[in-house]
Amino acid sequence: MTFRVRVSDVAQAQIDKFVDYLRGYSEEFAVEQINRLDRIFSVNLRESPLTWAHFAFTGAPYRGCLFRVGRRTQYWIVYTIDEDLRTVDVLHFWNAGRDPGTIDF
Repeated sequence: MTFRVRVSDVAQAQIDKFVDYLRGYSEEFAVEQINRLDRIFSVNLRESPLTWAHFAFTGAPYRGCLFRVGRRTQYWIVYTIDEDLRTVDVLHFWNAGRDPGTIDF
């Protein structure tokens, strides 16, 4: 049974900023990254959200999936799971290069 994935307003704004960042690269590269991200949301998080460990900077109940873009850029997809309701709530799409103290729940 799959989970329903919900994206918070904060995470959506961060994803939108990521899409703007991709405009500086080739269309082919940008489309590849967007498709990869979409697959994580529509397949991985929907079907097996327990795959990833608790988020390193906070621990439970938050989980983190590291999304790598090219060689240097990385983003954490930070989310929680409600197994009873079968939902995954994506809280942040957070640039891993930022100071860990700046993430706010």
